[in-house]
Amino acid sequence: MKKLVFGTAVMFMLGIAAQAMAFDFTFHGSMWHCFAATNNADRFKQIGSRKTNYFSYGGALNLKGDKAANYTVMDDNRDDFLALTKMRLRFEGVTDDGRAKFVYALEVGTYEWGDTTKKLSREYGFGLSGDGVNVESRFIYLDLRMPLFDAKDFIRAGLQSTKINHWVWTETAPGLTYRGKKNDWSWEVGWFRGDTAGKDPANDNDYFIGKFGYKGFPGLNVNFFAIYENAGNDTTSIGDQYNYEDVYLGLSGKFKSGALFGNFDVISQTGTIDIKGKGDLDRQGWLGNLTLGFKVTPAFKLSINGLYVSGDDDPNDGDADNFDSIDTDVKVGMIYFKDSAVAGRDRFFNDGPYIQDKGLLNLALQAEYQ
Repeated sequence: MKKLVFGTAVMFMLGIAAQAMAFDFTFHGSMWHCFAATNNADRFKQIGSRKTNYFSYGGALNLKGDKAANYTVMDDNRDDFLALTKMRLRFEGVTDDGRAKFVYALEVGTYEWGDTTKKLSREYGFGLSGDGVNVESRFIYLDLRMPLFDAKDFIRAGLQSTKINHWVWTETAPGLTYRGKKNDWSWEVGWFRGDTAGKDPANDNDYFIGKFGYKGFPGLNVNFFAIYENAGNDTTSIGDQYNYEDVYLGLSGKFKSGALFGNFDVISQTGTIDIKGKGDLDRQGWLGNLTLGFKVTPAFKLSINGLYVSGDDDPNDGDADNFDSIDTDVKVGMIYFKDSAVAGRDRFFNDGPYIQDKGLLNLALQAEYQ
């Protein structure tokens, strides 16, 4: 009853405020059309998304979250010409005093022309006649200014971007967060709800986060973050029931001095995977990333990058030594990950910085001309 009263009170106050305040409304948007030719059309699919939760036990690999087509044998002679469309539109309404902002963003995800895949007994609608289930809600949230420390503090509630760390969690999730800045410090603390499978509280996935940034060092910005993940009951790909807890601790930063620049990340993942009737697995993974670069001209940059992501070396022991992201779109290399030629149209091999539970070692020489 208290929750109902609180929710009603909030709506009542916002209703009164709406009558007394003026609103400024803005729209932002983008649209892509992509055309591509390939001799391996099976690879140009949306592969990998959300938490994969790879781990091995009893000699078998859990593929929960993976898609069955991901690692099947590909036909090198599958020639095709692809046409893809993607669109995003963002609506914002801000009160005249700047204390409240309403955000709604919709997305028409990447659809291949001619796609008539069935969804909820309806077609996607990128075939003949064109009407179908095409639109997704990307953001739905409210910002309320709460100047406890500074006028830039605010509470955000609803479906929002996480952006905790590029290698761990950047995608959207429903949550309640408190964010702010003061002098050289910035912070974000909050709670996100990931899943309520079956509407049973035992299946709820909850995430508690804290992120703190500091810009007081000359030429150096650093961020520390912590995530506690408490996941409810789920089923492995071979039919066993399990749940798990994870703790992520990370330190990241960017630096610049004259023509030199770079960035770094050091992240640990610890936790426990409880497999019903088969005991526990101890999670102990980590990720290290370092980029060093030089600005040759104002338009041309060179850099080298090293990325190491731990993998699980023994599927028969009681450990899961591999690192596993929550939900992110990483940019690692031009072949497999989210910065390939058509990855912006959601066609890529994987969006996490690893291959199954094997981890990753990636060394790269990068050049950028703008």
